[in-house]
Amino acid sequence: MSLRPILDAREFDSSTTALASLLRDDATLAACYISAFGRDARDVGDEALAIDAAKALAAFQETLESPRTPFDDFRDALARGDRSAAARLPISAQRGVRLFVGKGNCAVCHLGPAFTNGEFHSIGIPFFTAEGADGGRHTGIRTLRESKLTLLGPWNDDPVRAPGTATRHVEAQHRNFGEFRVPSLREVARTAPYMHDGSLASLRDVVKHYSDFDPDRLHSDGEAILVPLKLNDGEIDDLVSFLASLSSEVPASGAGPLCDERTP
Repeated sequence: MSLRPILDAREFDSSTTALASLLRDDATLAACYISAFGRDARDVGDEALAIDAAKALAAFQETLESPRTPFDDFRDALARGDRSAAARLPISAQRGVRLFVGKGNCAVCHLGPAFTNGEFHSIGIPFFTAEGADGGRHTGIRTLRESKLTLLGPWNDDPVRAPGTATRHVEAQHRNFGEFRVPSLREVARTAPYMHDGSLASLRDVVKHYSDFDPDRLHSDGEAILVPLKLNDGEIDDLVSFLASLSSEVPASGAGPLCDERTP
């Protein structure tokens, strides 16, 4: 959930106590809390405050949309038969599109409007580190089932709780070691470094990985989807050009009011 990055030592490394104190002591955030939840943060316990902050953050995240990208313009131009408009996408990116859906077979995992199937796969990135094994999805499933911060836990305020049934039936399997969630490729040019461990610095490094990785690094119990693409330098450039076309030119915008800033 949205609270985990705030608490995780590898990310914000904060605590429910620190988060609760911030909501109580910052005048603007305290006013925002009253506006959103109808009660004073000073009257709420630390854990409940942290959960409310996570729910507000999750609600905001659900409103986020990727702006239009050069590839979106290209796709729509093709759909309406406008060759002149479609030609505005650089030829290298157009060749990259063909590689993406053809030789690269990338669309098996990166499909649909968000360019992800939302699933978990082994991708040939080493999962043994100096600190031990990175369990990937296997560790994630165990953490999920042990956490009370799920739809099955006490903080779920949905009286039906139907969405929680999926969590109940998720079981870790040995094949889940080395599996990581397929990310969306929208705005991918803005999200370096890449892979779950940040081990690849650039999109070119990512494409070279899929071009040359060692199949023996794939988990032996996993699916056999990936094969080294064996791309030449020009094909790597073309695929990188296409991936760059999935990122928008975001215009600068001024920040509006944070919330209805009533006095707490």
